[in-house]
Amino acid sequence: MGFEWRDLGAAGALAPNGVVLTSFPSAGLAATVAAHYMVRSLNLPRVGLLESADVQPIAVVQGGVVSPPIRVYGRPDLAVVLSEFPPTPGAAAPIAEAIMSGAERRKARLIICLEGVFPHPTDEEPSRPRTPDGEQTWVVLGRPDPAQLAAWTAAKANPLEDGVIGGVTGALLVMAIARGPPVASILVSAEATEGVPDHRAGAALIETLDRFLPQLAIDTAPLRTQAELIEKALRQAIRSRAKVSDEPRPGPAPSIYQ
Repeated sequence: MGFEWRDLGAAGALAPNGVVLTSFPSAGLAATVAAHYMVRSLNLPRVGLLESADVQPIAVVQGGVVSPPIRVYGRPDLAVVLSEFPPTPGAAAPIAEAIMSGAERRKARLIICLEGVFPHPTDEEPSRPRTPDGEQTWVVLGRPDPAQLAAWTAAKANPLEDGVIGGVTGALLVMAIARGPPVASILVSAEATEGVPDHRAGAALIETLDRFLPQLAIDTAPLRTQAELIEKALRQAIRSRAKVSDEPRPGPAPSIYQ
């Protein structure tokens, strides 16, 4: 099974020294929320796709526009590789290889993987730095780089000391040990209430990324407002269910056969 990163024309394609972001579904869909919000906020056009002749063809239709399942949005300094579908175990490594090879050909300076984790193994450490809105994010580098780690720490990302990371992100981190542009992964502790995406965790990923790459300048206030509206609706639904469960239930309907 093989994948290839193909540009859809030259306009908007990643230029040398650009940054590649990757987002595949993970805990709380935090990475997916963050990537979609970035694409909308920065008005990034679709500039490429990852294609393979070995996988079942799927068309994603959004707003009447047909897209491939793994597509690339971007501009010369930024490429966002995005998919709403989690890769199968057998496809994760080939997808990572396509991203790494594509980043190498385009002379990218850094690959950043967005991830949600639940639960996070270091959540019990309250002394860790948090984002201004209270969430904690972590970072792990594919190969040691004290200068880059210091920059992430300044962006309020805690160095991840222990953990296991799988999928495309795990494969890219391992690849980066010996080849290609450096790879970093930002992780956020996310929650999923009845399958509802964790918008706050997605906002925390963007805000950490924004502090590391201040040229992005993404306003996450609407995303956090959406999180508050969702939480309010969930609380109302929970109260409604509790009220219904407390009410006496009617007995069996009368029957002529009793």
